[in-house]
Amino acid sequence: MKINPSRFTAALVAGLLLTAAPVWAKPLHFKVNGGGADKVTFTSDAPVEVIHGMTNQVNGNIAFDDSFKFDAKHPFSINFAVDLNSIDTGIDLRNEHMRDNFLETGKYPKAVYKATGIRLARNVDLSKPQTVTLVSTGDFTVHGVTEKKTIPLIVDYKPAHGKLPAKIRVRGKFPVPLAQYQIKRPEAVFVKLAETVFVDVDMVGTAAQ
Repeated sequence: MKINPSRFTAALVAGLLLTAAPVWAKPLHFKVNGGGADKVTFTSDAPVEVIHGMTNQVNGNIAFDDSFKFDAKHPFSINFAVDLNSIDTGIDLRNEHMRDNFLETGKYPKAVYKATGIRLARNVDLSKPQTVTLVSTGDFTVHGVTEKKTIPLIVDYKPAHGKLPAKIRVRGKFPVPLAQYQIKRPEAVFVKLAETVFVDVDMVGTAAQ
């Protein structure tokens, strides 16, 4: 029996490709729509006054595969944007100063974070609910300035159950030195505004159906 060399070669190559082909994990995509339980707050703890601001106008996307690995072979994305015009400090006049003289939201309406790296403390089993601590490194942009920012995150994961989609809650806190982002403290709030404010993020992503 004669063997057709071209057919044999093709079959051999196909077999090698099938053997070497990676087993891709299932991609998971979560959407943060803002409102509801989503919340971003900032705290300025100056000697004269403590100021809190809050908004639930945060939206973003979280994507990774169900191996919960964050590397070149397992692409991921974590990003969120905050509408700075919606921050409420509890006093209308102070809100106006924050928007117009402090954050200059007419020019820079949003604060944005995009993760570029993730470090996990342990492996994750996405078949069960759990809380995971990780460290995210990425680009944080506010007031037109982008700087690298490392943010410890607490992630609560709930897998899909019945007709309920999977959900992921992300919480983190990080400092924002005003001078680093070229944010000036206007005279009206200078003595009442700390040189560094702290931002708390608490948002919930729902898996795409």
